[in-house]
Amino acid sequence: MKAVKILRVLLSLAILIVVALLIVCDRTEWLHRSLLTINLAWFSLGALVVWLVITLLLGRVYCSTACPLGTLQDVAAWIAKRVKSGGNGKYRFEWGNWRLRVIVVLLIGVSLTARDPFIGLLSDPLTVTERVLQWLVQPAVMTLLGMLASAVVVLAVMGLAWSKGRTFCNTVCPVGTALGAVSQISLLQMEIDPDLCMNCGRCEMECKALCIDAKAHTVDSSRCVLCFNCGAVCPAGAIKYHADRKRLSTPLLQRTPSLGVQAHAES
Repeated sequence: MKAVKILRVLLSLAILIVVALLIVCDRTEWLHRSLLTINLAWFSLGALVVWLVITLLLGRVYCSTACPLGTLQDVAAWIAKRVKSGGNGKYRFEWGNWRLRVIVVLLIGVSLTARDPFIGLLSDPLTVTERVLQWLVQPAVMTLLGMLASAVVVLAVMGLAWSKGRTFCNTVCPVGTALGAVSQISLLQMEIDPDLCMNCGRCEMECKALCIDAKAHTVDSSRCVLCFNCGAVCPAGAIKYHADRKRLSTPLLQRTPSLGVQAHAES
């Protein structure tokens, strides 16, 4: 798990650096012109289908590895962890809010239907990434209104990451909502083996998606972004990323004889 986590971090940082260089070197306009040479609708649909298939097989690897905004949030969360708790994770499990996620998606749909993409742009991870990076490295090329809008977005997204990890991904981001719905039935999933678990709770404290309930030995796969932080810190190797669902070797609930049968047996 530690090796997989390191590989994921390196790959996500590499993708973020490439995206940042495109923005800093003002190559996004060239990229947009290149995309216009093909049918953009079909390209977007194809990309969506590809990532949905990948998510169906592996889970939300897009959110943990390919999404540059997710990497920016991880950087903020990493710094916060070292500033606030000396390097130790202090997250706690929270129930997911599917109602809010659906409301956000509906608002985005209404916005796009009305040909006013404002709400959609504020929640689209790539657009938000561009705003964040421009605000950080290219403030001179932005208008005053653009700087203020970007500042609000930066403070909101990074503030959430600083205090509650991947809350933006599991509450506001429409891509995260779509991939989260599919990841519930993905072939490979993170799972806690209760027969090996030492009940130390370290996995829950390291889960920046707030989706691990250590007491119940459960992982909410719809919110798990596959950062592998939990498996990297588990001292017992109880956290697995596999397709086989675990069955307890000693069931927690066992059938007991009825009172009549028990009395007859005692006599």
